Amino acid sequence: MADQQLRDYGRNVGSWFKAFPKNFPRYVKERLPIIKWLPRYQRGWALRDIIAGVTVGLIVVPQGMSYAKVAGLPVQHGLYSAYIGAIFYCFMGTSKDLTIGPTAVISLVTGELVAELAGKMTPPEVAAMSCLIVGVFTMLLGVLRLGIILDFFPTTVLVGYTTGAAATIVIQQIPKWLGVPGINNRAPVYTIIITMFQAIKTISWLDLVFGLVSMFILLSIGLAVDRWGRGRFSIQLIKISRFFFVTVLATALSYAVNKNPSYDSKGQPIYRLSILKTVPSGLPPPAVPELPSGLVAPKLAAIALATILEHIAIGKAFARRNRYQIDSNQELLTLGLANVTASFFGAYAVTGSFSRSAVKFQCGVKTPLAGFITGALVLLAIFFLTPLFFYIPDAALSAVIMVAVSTLISPPSVFYQFFKINLWDFLSSQVALWVTIFVSVETGIAAGVGFSLVVLLFRVARPSFHVLRQLKDRPDVFIDASVDSTFDTTPAPHGILVFRIEESTTFPNTETFKTWVVDETYKYTRFGGKVKSVTERQWSDDLEVHIRGLRKIAHGAESNITDDDLPRLRAVVLDFSAVNNIDSTGLQGLFDLREILKDYAGVADYPEYFFELHFVGIQANVLRILELSGITRPVGPIALQKVQVLEHDDSSNSNSASPLSRSSSNQNGEIRHQDLDSDNGSEIRKAEDQSSTTKGGADGFKIELKERPAPGDIGAAALSVNGLGSSPFLKEEGLVHLTVRDAIDTILVRSSQLEGGAFVDEEERPSTLDKTDIHYV
Repeated sequence: MADQQLRDYGRNVGSWFKAFPKNFPRYVKERLPIIKWLPRYQRGWALRDIIAGVTVGLIVVPQGMSYAKVAGLPVQHGLYSAYIGAIFYCFMGTSKDLTIGPTAVISLVTGELVAELAGKMTPPEVAAMSCLIVGVFTMLLGVLRLGIILDFFPTTVLVGYTTGAAATIVIQQIPKWLGVPGINNRAPVYTIIITMFQAIKTISWLDLVFGLVSMFILLSIGLAVDRWGRGRFSIQLIKISRFFFVTVLATALSYAVNKNPSYDSKGQPIYRLSILKTVPSGLPPPAVPELPSGLVAPKLAAIALATILEHIAIGKAFARRNRYQIDSNQELLTLGLANVTASFFGAYAVTGSFSRSAVKFQCGVKTPLAGFITGALVLLAIFFLTPLFFYIPDAALSAVIMVAVSTLISPPSVFYQFFKINLWDFLSSQVALWVTIFVSVETGIAAGVGFSLVVLLFRVARPSFHVLRQLKDRPDVFIDASVDSTFDTTPAPHGILVFRIEESTTFPNTETFKTWVVDETYKYTRFGGKVKSVTERQWSDDLEVHIRGLRKIAHGAESNITDDDLPRLRAVVLDFSAVNNIDSTGLQGLFDLREILKDYAGVADYPEYFFELHFVGIQANVLRILELSGITRPVGPIALQKVQVLEHDDSSNSNSASPLSRSSSNQNGEIRHQDLDSDNGSEIRKAEDQSSTTKGGADGFKIELKERPAPGDIGAAALSVNGLGSSPFLKEEGLVHLTVRDAIDTILVRSSQLEGGAFVDEEERPSTLDKTDIHYV
């Protein structure tokens, strides 16, 4: 199956390259969606797009500078990242809501990389290098359509490491927010907390006031709007623009406090408040990023994965909410090209921003044109407003960062929901969360994903297995009675066991599945072969002890079940409806299982004994493998065949009929079979269509030809064959059926034909056979 998929993928890639010259114009149009939607642009959309673009621009200017500080870069690099990403996405993006630019998590990982390469490369060089490599990697994924790798990152890990990264950013900003100087915010979280308390005596009270007041205003506006402004867009704009308003207010107050600074002995100004100071105006000249000399792959991989995961997750979330589709591969290509381009202009890695995308959505954005307006506004700030950034207080900027990233921290209720749904999902989120906080983001991602993959492999290696029982009021339905004991069920006919596996049969679980089936067989059936004497047994043979233990578990510790109380094994039906793949190890396991069950049924000692292995609900790709292996045969088109519906004819002489069953051949050599009650000889099936063509039959039976009964009807499969050895269903063991009911009907017919007209052994046959021994209740 996998080989076929790889071949198909290779052919598709080859065909794409061959047809590329001819399809180049169409390819360009697909890669630049603006060519399709811009000619259809309506004048009524412009106002909403302008409002959304300007609003996001007012947010991204202070956020961009704040996130640049998180990344350990001069603040202007955050602005460079903001305008390039926004403008680029306008031309190539497939989501109207998504906006790309600097984000908290990417800034944190970039800051860790800057600290790791300190002394080897300058922070701007590190930023440009990481942006280029991440862009190339993301672009290749988009070109080669390998977005499938994102499926290996579960949502729980994404929530865990995002929360951990946001909490780390908040803790890193606390010293500057409180005005505690001299704290290395690149140190581990616990070190930051310890050193901050040790240096609490050196706190700057003016910085503390600015930080607390800024935080109070931001939170108050948010809470007030949430309480009294729901559903009113004009009031929501106040909350949306609060970062801009607080930054402007704090800058104005900072200017009033610092406009007349004192000077030290060297003539350097001493400001009463920690501020940003000089921010260069204009754009830097394009420069080719330098590549690192050492190994920084783990950090770069973390940046790339965080970039891709955030972007695609946010894009899909807003697409679902607004009922449109995004092209994941196009999004990867767009994100990659945006980062590659930005790396030449002083930017660091960008990705989709949830908070700013949510703002665009709330503004009622209509097209990606809003991103172009945002980028233009950021460019205006870079060229004309940077002198005003000089007096922005660090404490206020830290408050902006803390409030902005707080939306990424998932509340405890989210993790409690994970716990209620699945313990393993909860644990994977906790691994990603705490490793991210106390070690690093890339280690948190790796630990969370690694833990999830181990759990996935464990689930594959130890899947659920079920013994199926028949519903009394729905004889055609077989269920796992252990799931819901409220159903009234009855076991399959004596000697027949029905099992279902809830996973593909592959090398991690083959041995477990085989052992489980054999143990369940020991519980409910007896050994049909010759019992070995003490001298013939192996020195390590403790099978009898093992079987007694299993039967006590199944039938109760006080039960004294012996072989005489259990039927001999005659058939095993495997429900493979949940099996979507089988490998060579799994296939060999099926052959081994069949031989083990044959020996237990006694076929090795008594070749005339009946035992067969049947399959139900096999998917097409698995059926093909089973057919090639020879363990089964192709399924015949039984649904299109006419069937023989046999009815006992009271007017005929039936004295020669067996009290258990009758089987004879007509002139065409067709086998006719009828199971009869021992007392009155009543028929199992009667013809429902009296207008059907009727033929006289020998031995007191009349045969009516009609369409095959619906799947699940009694005898549907058993009566749809043309005779022993002449149907695909009857050629080999390992027969294939649509339903469990069909499989059991076929087993009942074949066993009675192959074992002298009865389903039970001669020594087991009572004088009056209970109908449940040969058919359904």
